[in-house]
Amino acid sequence: MAETPYDADTAAKVLNLRRGGVPFDVIADQLRLTPEAAKAYFDKALGASDPAFMRALESDRMDRLHFAIWPKAIKGDLDAIDRVVKLSERRENVSTVPKVNDHALVQAFDRAVQTATELHAEGLDAALVAAGRTVAERIDEAKATSQGQELTKALYLLPHLMNVLREMQATPASRSAARAATPEAPEPDSKLAQLRAIRQKRPAG
Repeated sequence: MAETPYDADTAAKVLNLRRGGVPFDVIADQLRLTPEAAKAYFDKALGASDPAFMRALESDRMDRLHFAIWPKAIKGDLDAIDRVVKLSERRENVSTVPKVNDHALVQAFDRAVQTATELHAEGLDAALVAAGRTVAERIDEAKATSQGQELTKALYLLPHLMNVLREMQATPASRSAARAATPEAPEPDSKLAQLRAIRQKRPAG
């Protein structure tokens, strides 16, 4: 795939939309880009892969939302007050420096994939592997950067990851079930093998 040419004006538009919390797929539709190109513009223009930058971006969103709601809150609007409190809690979480993400779950998943060579031979199960890795990445990211309800929601993805591993026969139970479902060939010198050989040699009729 050809690399998306950088355009400062497009990058500025992507940034402005992203600051407002617009998802990359929506940004792509509005600017006639692919979601990958929209993300690339964002990354190249502002180093979005930098965790410090991401915290600053989210803090900026919180500040602008707080500014919009504050006039109603100070007049006693209970809904506005509730939103201000939640924004304050969110700002505190965002300002906290995240723990180092060691990608432990992704690394474990990759090791499981490497041992399941028969199941994804020639890329036939590429979608299954990609789905599992995406879930593992999301959980690792949440463990490193989130807490409270956000972390709990991410951990709800664990059953989905386990389903992928079962499909890959990468859990002890799934491997045992696969072995039990596969009939074992008799030993060459066993009585059963000898009887089968005799029957095969008998003339039909």
